[in-house]
Amino acid sequence: MSTNGQKDFAVGVPLPLERAGRGAAEPPTFRGEPIAWLTVPTTKTVVTANAFGDSEASERPGRKNHFILYCGNQYKREDFYQMAFP
Repeated sequence: MSTNGQKDFAVGVPLPLERAGRGAAEPPTFRGEPIAWLTVPTTKTVVTANAFGDSEASERPGRKNHFILYCGNQYKREDFYQMAFP
């Protein structure tokens, strides 16, 4: 905190990876194997009814599905926890 009561955001705490001497170029690992977070966007079809002709269908962005990539497999979060911590 600075003297006027506001937080000083310029002062940062080094992250554990920075303290260990690792750079951002190394991928994160779990139990010695690379691990990654995968976000898969989905689309949804929206149909607009038209009283005088054909209905109009359009594709719009939908929700995003999140997966964990580990040892060549793709897991949902809960499935990964069950596999890693039985």
